[in-house]
Amino acid sequence: MSEQSQALPKASLWVTVAFAVFSLVTFLLDGPLDRTFSVLSGVLFVAGTLMLGLGLWNGIQRSRVDAVTLTGLLSVDKSHVPKPVRNQLWAGILGQTAAAVLFAALRPFTEQAFGILVPMIGLGFATLWGSRFAKFFPRDDP
Repeated sequence: MSEQSQALPKASLWVTVAFAVFSLVTFLLDGPLDRTFSVLSGVLFVAGTLMLGLGLWNGIQRSRVDAVTLTGLLSVDKSHVPKPVRNQLWAGILGQTAAAVLFAALRPFTEQAFGILVPMIGLGFATLWGSRFAKFFPRDDP
């Protein structure tokens, strides 16, 4: 596998770790970083939405010559995505979701709830990877 195809899964894991650590620090300090946390969560949500849109756009472009599937684009289907990459991408999504839900539940009705937006960037990484590197079969129709 090329180094270029490894960049997105690695970035997804780094974002996950950084988000979990920042969530913990924000939770422990209880106040001074709350606004920063909510803004950062919003920025990660917007970035993930843009990445998801770009991944879907790339998938539409590839569908002219390949039989693109949504499960392949989302890096779920094992026939299109290698297991190590699939595991890294989905570990990022699940880690972001777990951290967001945990800290939002520990401090409900505060800025910690904005963390629920963050897993969108994990989906963005997965879709962008799937649109660029997933192995789809050629289309049968001319």
